[in-house]
Amino acid sequence: MTACPLRVAVTRDEPVDGPLSSALRRRGHCVVHCPVVSTAPAADAKALERAADGLERYDWLIVSSARAVDALMGARPGRGMPAALRTAAVGAQTAARLVSHGAISPIVAEIAGTQDLIEKLTRVGGWRGRRALMPCAAEGSREVSERLRALGADVDEVVAYRTLARPLEEITGAWQAGQPVAAIVTSPSAARALAAAVGPVALAAIELIAIGPTTAAALAELGLHARVSARADFDSAAATLSSIVEVMREEQRP
Repeated sequence: MTACPLRVAVTRDEPVDGPLSSALRRRGHCVVHCPVVSTAPAADAKALERAADGLERYDWLIVSSARAVDALMGARPGRGMPAALRTAAVGAQTAARLVSHGAISPIVAEIAGTQDLIEKLTRVGGWRGRRALMPCAAEGSREVSERLRALGADVDEVVAYRTLARPLEEITGAWQAGQPVAAIVTSPSAARALAAAVGPVALAAIELIAIGPTTAAALAELGLHARVSARADFDSAAATLSSIVEVMREEQRP
């Protein structure tokens, strides 16, 4: 049996056959499940329901995660995406989730992080007076909304879900059991939770892949260097890890 190139920790909250785990296995990597955060419903469910019920009032829906899409559409059961609503997403998976709910041709950030999406939305133009809805995590970035407001848009943000750190003992237990030599970190909150449980010294000794420059910046604040996946999707993160393996193999060849 061929050995796995790397034991890699999946730190996001997903099932064993989740999208990131599946992308890693397709490239032959051993997956160590070590979720460091979990998601919880928005504290103010009524606010999310009002936003979802009034989706027809908006010109744009802009989302940064598939979970935000699911939370919003779950708050308007039996009703799909308004036909006239324009949409945009950070990453291919999030865009695909929009399409599954009826969105047509979302604008997609192809480069990891929010900056590429901000640039694409800026080029669209005509933002003055437009109404945009942004369902987000309670602790999510506000870069996109701030830019659109500067362009004259009327942006409503609504908390779609919360991200909570798992108990430290659960994280350390999974980490010690799996003994990963690499980890995929998908959000700033995951970066902070992982460092709190495992410690920066231990993390500095392994390969860290960040999905997006915002997550890489959060790791840098903790004194940790991470490689950033080229695009804001799980396949790109898996490909980045595989490229590291190839470099390691080349270095080991006589």
